Amino acid sequence: MRRGDLMRGLILAIAFGGADALSALTNSQGSGIAGIWLPGGIGLAGLLLWGIRLWPAIALGGVAAAPAYGALGAATTPVIAANVLAIMVAAWAIRGLGADPRLGRLSDVARFALGCLVGAVPFGVLGITALLTLGPRDPGSTGGLVALWLLSTVTGFIIVGGAITVLTLRLRHPLARQRIIEVGALATVTALFAWMAFVAGSGVALLPLILTTALLAGRGGPRGAALASLIFFGFASWTVVEGGGPFGGDTVLTRSLTYQTAVILIGIGLQAIGAIGSGEPGSAPDTPSRSLALGLLVGGAVSLGISEAVVSPELILVAKKAQITLLSMTIALIVVIGALAGTGLRGHVRTLRRARGRLWIPAVVAGLAVFGAEELFLLALTSIPVIEAVVLASIAPILLLIVGVARREVRPSLLLTVGLLAVLAGFYCLTPGQTWLGGITAPGVWLAAASSACTAIALLALAVCRPHSSAGPVSLLVFASAMVAALVLCISQGIVPGEIVFEREELMGGALYVSIAGALIPIVVATWAVPLLGATRVAAFEVLAPVVAVGAALAWGEAAINAWTVAGVTLVVVGLAIGWRAHVGSHADAHGPPEPRFFGHS
Repeated sequence: MRRGDLMRGLILAIAFGGADALSALTNSQGSGIAGIWLPGGIGLAGLLLWGIRLWPAIALGGVAAAPAYGALGAATTPVIAANVLAIMVAAWAIRGLGADPRLGRLSDVARFALGCLVGAVPFGVLGITALLTLGPRDPGSTGGLVALWLLSTVTGFIIVGGAITVLTLRLRHPLARQRIIEVGALATVTALFAWMAFVAGSGVALLPLILTTALLAGRGGPRGAALASLIFFGFASWTVVEGGGPFGGDTVLTRSLTYQTAVILIGIGLQAIGAIGSGEPGSAPDTPSRSLALGLLVGGAVSLGISEAVVSPELILVAKKAQITLLSMTIALIVVIGALAGTGLRGHVRTLRRARGRLWIPAVVAGLAVFGAEELFLLALTSIPVIEAVVLASIAPILLLIVGVARREVRPSLLLTVGLLAVLAGFYCLTPGQTWLGGITAPGVWLAAASSACTAIALLALAVCRPHSSAGPVSLLVFASAMVAALVLCISQGIVPGEIVFEREELMGGALYVSIAGALIPIVVATWAVPLLGATRVAAFEVLAPVVAVGAALAWGEAAINAWTVAGVTLVVVGLAIGWRAHVGSHADAHGPPEPRFFGHS
């Protein structure tokens, strides 16, 4: 081994071992699982920057830090081996997928995140299996510990690994002095708001914190996104260790589950905003990638399912539905403004002035429909069980297929019919006890179905307005109109917007997740994908939400798996695949060629 590699390996081993020992302070109830796992990102960055051949340094650092986790006994070796393999495979996958670690394009961000998942998930499952089989027993739920292991690994890879890699690789290309001053000022203000929100416990500070992090990512590009994600990640971790703050809970385990889930989404989102604002070729794709659209749609469906099944039911136990909706739309609008600022807000404003009724009317209709979908779903949760509500709120694809057949955009066929019947049968199986079939007149059933109808209306409206503008101005109008509608509802009911949520700081973490995962991601992704794939195909991913909802409920210990659940998941996935293959439409002919931009200049 060359002297340079030996020195780098020693540095990597010390950094990995020190971070691992530090992460042991968040050890969840003596289980051997860190609530926040820092070394994974350090190891991934080291292999990406210096070469995968330095993997022995990671193993050495893991062995040195093992005593900090207590007596793992026979589980020590397989756990360390699983961690090393996860980091190595993630580095291989990132390179194999063609991701540029500088994260200057939206496709690079998606490939980087996918590579992290490819390494973290399979070997994380092996590691947690070895720990639960050979290591100390933990009083917590097995599903919760598995989720904690996987989430903490992915968080470390995406947030810490991505930030270190970006900041290191971009040192060779310094920013202009004016941009350095701007990024430094935004980073300072972001750190101040993060301290107020997470350490001082001021829930109100979370709103300006989201704005400054989005602005820092947009104006600073990938470097700004790296700084923003590290600031958010670092200060938010305080609440996991010390308790309190937006990510509330009685134990490190419960706090960390909420924290990791929210931070992963925020980190990827900030990286995406940074790529969009980088100004590099391909940062806003000239030709939208079909594979990227599909990947983002799957991610949106996954995040939506977790929001609907786990976070929203907890929020409505304390906060009023109208407040949750208003806060969700407000945070979504703030993030959209931050993303647009990175590409030049003036260009998008000019687009809005030129488009007029061709864009404004359908975008406002979409915004009102988005508001209606969220509010009606939250109302449905108050009268029917969560899985039933999620299932009924996910029938938008069926409604759009009916509309498509009526408009002759979709040709009815035997294969399409079989796919629809499979999805309906899967919904039947996923509904515990099939209680809603016997109580079809229950108000909650109709509210959930109406929520799905609003989703279908929103997608149809997006299909109408997207040929006239890029996704940025459309998203701006959608969330602005949705926020105004929610504000009017709050005022008409005599509710002080956000009062209860801000008073109960532990609710802010859930509200933040619902905003990002339940509102922002699905709608922004759909806005971009509709002109490429058509409203009907985009809506098809809505049926993944019940599947994810069941899995999320299992991971959070809220449900038990049974034969009906397995059958339902299988039927929904099979029906989705059949329906996708059978879809024959003339969307491009009906609505013109797809608009080729994401949040880029119009």
